[in-house]
This record gives sequence, C-alpha cells and structure tokens, in this order.
Amino acid sequence: MAVISEHGSGGSSSGSSNEELRLKDQNEKNLQNISTVPEFFAHKNIFVTGGTGFLGTVLIEELLDTHPDIGTIYVLVRGKRKFDPNERISRLLQKPIFQKFNEKSLAKVVPVVGELSEVNFGFSESILNELIDKVNVIYHSAATIKFSSPLRTAIKTNVTGTMRTIELAKKLKNLSAYIYLSTAFCNSNNRGLIIEEVYKSEFDPYDMMKMAEDDAKWEDFTDQKCKEIIKDHPNTYTFTKNLSENLLMAEMSGLPAAIVRPSIVYGTWEHPMKGWVGNANSGHLGYLAGFVKGIFRTMSGRAASIIDIIPCDFVINSSLVMGWYVGTHKVEQLEVIHCTSGEVNPLTLREFCVIMNESVKRHPPNTFVWKPSTKLRNGWRYNLFFFLFHILPALAYTIPEKLFGIGMPRHTAYEYMRVFHKGTKAFDYFLDKDFRYSFKNALRIMALMHPSDKKRYNFDSSLCDWSEFFVRCLIGVRRFYFKEAAETTEWHRMYWRVFNVIHYLGFVVLFLFIFGICALLFGLTIGLALSLAIWGFLVWL
Repeated sequence: MAVISEHGSGGSSSGSSNEELRLKDQNEKNLQNISTVPEFFAHKNIFVTGGTGFLGTVLIEELLDTHPDIGTIYVLVRGKRKFDPNERISRLLQKPIFQKFNEKSLAKVVPVVGELSEVNFGFSESILNELIDKVNVIYHSAATIKFSSPLRTAIKTNVTGTMRTIELAKKLKNLSAYIYLSTAFCNSNNRGLIIEEVYKSEFDPYDMMKMAEDDAKWEDFTDQKCKEIIKDHPNTYTFTKNLSENLLMAEMSGLPAAIVRPSIVYGTWEHPMKGWVGNANSGHLGYLAGFVKGIFRTMSGRAASIIDIIPCDFVINSSLVMGWYVGTHKVEQLEVIHCTSGEVNPLTLREFCVIMNESVKRHPPNTFVWKPSTKLRNGWRYNLFFFLFHILPALAYTIPEKLFGIGMPRHTAYEYMRVFHKGTKAFDYFLDKDFRYSFKNALRIMALMHPSDKKRYNFDSSLCDWSEFFVRCLIGVRRFYFKEAAETTEWHRMYWRVFNVIHYLGFVVLFLFIFGICALLFGLTIGLALSLAIWGFLVWL
C-alpha cells in the first residue's frame, strides 16, 4: 500500500518546528491568494479521453467554463464506420449544456481520432507531435464501466488504455497535470475504512497487460479461471481499475498526477445546470429513468446500508481542483482523493427509496405505465416480485412488439428488462455492504482552495440536500431524457391523483379476477378464502 503524506497543522514540541509550520502555512496562504482554478487553466491545452461519455461531456463543458482563454481541448474519439468524428463532436456540442458558449469557444473542442489501447492511440505522426508540443493537462476518464465485461476487454481498455495515457504524459514537453478518474469501488474487496491511498494488487499490472495481448492465454478461458484471477473483487471492472491505479503509482512518481475516486454518479447539483442527466442510461441513472415511468419498482439491499451517491458536477469540480492542485504544488507522489458522500452526508437505502417516492409524487412525469414507486425487497421476495411485475409485463408487451414491429428499436422490452435485471444484480454487491471512504485528503485540499473556488468548484457533499437533489435529477430525467416539460403544473398533479385512484382500483380488479378463478375451481366458500389469501400475499409482495 502506498502511503501518501498529509499536511499537518497541529502543535509541535519545539519552537523551530512551530516556526517551520508557521512559514509553511504562510506560504500556502500566499499561494492561495494568487492561485485559482480558472487562472491555472488559462492558456492550457487539454487532452481528454472518455469525452463523449456522461462524465466526459460535463468535464468538457466545465473546462470551457473555467477561463475564456483556455486553450484547445483535444478529445479522443474512436474511429467508427459511418460516424464522422467531427460530426460526433458537433452533436456533442449541440447538447443543452453547451448553449451558452459562442462558436469561438466551441471551436476549441477538437476531435482526435484514435484507439485507446493502441500504441500512441494509433495517431499519425503529425497529430502525435502536435499533442506532444501543445498539451499541458491530461484527463483520463475513458473506461469500460460494465461490471460484466470480459476480463481481457477490461484489461485492454482500463489498464492498457491507462498505460497509453501515461506514455503520452511522459512525452509531453510541458506537462502541468495528469488526472485519472477512477472509482471508489476499485477497493471494494476491502472492508472497514478505505483510505485515500493506492491499495497494492495481488497481480502485476504489466503482467496482466502482457496476458491480454497473448491469444493463447484466452483459449478456453472460463468464468472459473476469471474468478481465480480477480479473487475477492466482485467483478472485472473493480479489479482492472485497481490495477490501473497500481500502474499509475509505479509510473507517475514525482510527476504532477492525481487520482479522483467518485462513488455512484448521479445528475448534476448545480453546474452546468441543475439536474443534467445526459442520456440517463449511465450507471444507476438508468434505474432512475425506469423508475420515473413506473417500470422499475423494486431494489435489493439492506435498509440500513449506505448508498454512496455523488452529484456529477461534484466529481468534475474535484477533478478540476486536483488539476489545479498538482499543477501548482510540489507533488512527491501520486495524490488520491475520494469524491464520496457516505462519511459526511450518509444516505441509507431506506431513505433513498422514501425520497425517490416523495420526489416523483411531487413532480410526476407526463405519462407513466404504472404508478412510480420503489420498495426494498430481498432474496426470494425480490426475485418473485421481479418475475411477476417486471418480467411478465415485459413479455406481454413483447407480443405486440413482435407482431406489429412497434416498441424499442433494437431490443424487445423483455430483453431490456433481462439486461436491467442482470445489471442490478451485479450492483447489489455494493448495496448490501457498508463501504466507508476516508475524506481526509479531499478536506485537506479543500482547505487550500481560494474562497471563490470553494464556492464555484464545490465538491463537499456535506452541503448537498438529498431531497432537493433527487427532485432536480428527476426533473432532469423528465426534461432531458424524456423531452417533457421542466415545470410541474396542476395538470401533472391531477394526472397523478387520477392514476393513483386507478392504481388502487387495480387491487380490486385483481381480487375479483383471482376470486373468479378460485370460485370456479373450488366453490364460493373455499374460493373466497383462497382468493383472499392469494390477493393478500400479492399485495404484501
């Protein structure tokens, strides 16, 4: 485990030590007075990976917003057939969060076509030389975030891809900062308080990268072999993110580099606008989008477990602050911070469900297929509820999809539900255990920020009101994903009341349906008792 020193400010037994501390504090204060995040990014050229993803999109917007004189933002874009890179960036910059920028500012976002895991990203010599000459800051956020990704794919993307960014960083003529967006879950194989250090992996990242390039190693590679390698990691994602951190610790010592570890990323709190959720299918946001329409109605996990959620803009703010910090302070070894909420503003799963249900009641969408409501269930109760009230309705909806060619463009409702179920079961690991994340390094760096930066680039989750936050995210899903009105009107409230009545009438219809069948099969007396028992069980379920 790599130990990262922390700056102390406590008392000392000697006068010389006190004087040294006083001078050190004074130097920090002097630097604070003249150094701000916007000033750091002025005239800097940035290289961004993962720029077309949810986090990456907000990162690009926030970079443009830091300083009017920010330099070029080079965005790594994969070369896909039928997709022009310039067109992809053009579509990216047409999103609502970029509307406040003029053409001159947007022209600073430049795509560079390449593959993350290839040597030099597969760049031409001229593009590579341009980057080496001009780039000052690297933000590496690209990754395969699927928990179920094959191990070889995860290694090539998450580990080898990180190595390519390290290689570029070391070639740059003027490297000011390198920031890696990791995940708080990369150490989820540990228990107790997880501190802001790099936890040593049992496997060497260099050996794993070599293994990924050897076709023979992957012949007859079974799930059992994968489990033998990742061991107590819950999936290939957390395993490879931990390997990437080990790689950075080995390669970036003495360089201005930092790791930011966010937890579960939801929509934005305030910047660039309240409740921005992108395409709402990243991570747990996909659950929120389904919940709003009454499609996803249950969660698995312990009621008292902490669900560690963080607003997207807090993650980006912390990343920008870390760029400023390592770029303006002498960094001896890799800096690591958590961007989490559990230790300073805990939210339990029980509270999460209550807030979600209250928020959608206050701000219902234009339409929904079922009354939006979520509840914690576990074990057989969760599985049975999911089968009866998620899978069976999805199968019923699939029939007209198949017969008449309506519905979702690439998959049936059942296929979407099956994929969702697989994803949520993988996520259950993180909702069934209490992960605690130290916040000391983050707090130490917050204390060094200029007062104006503390306000604008806030990532102190203790200041976040979860009820208000989920209202913003819910309205964001309505507005940006489902293209509905942002304002909640009296019509929305009337629609909710009417549907609420229909919802409870549905219980009556359900009872009459069950009673009709039972009475037909067993007679009125036995049928009534049996139907009441079945109906009561289903209502409880």
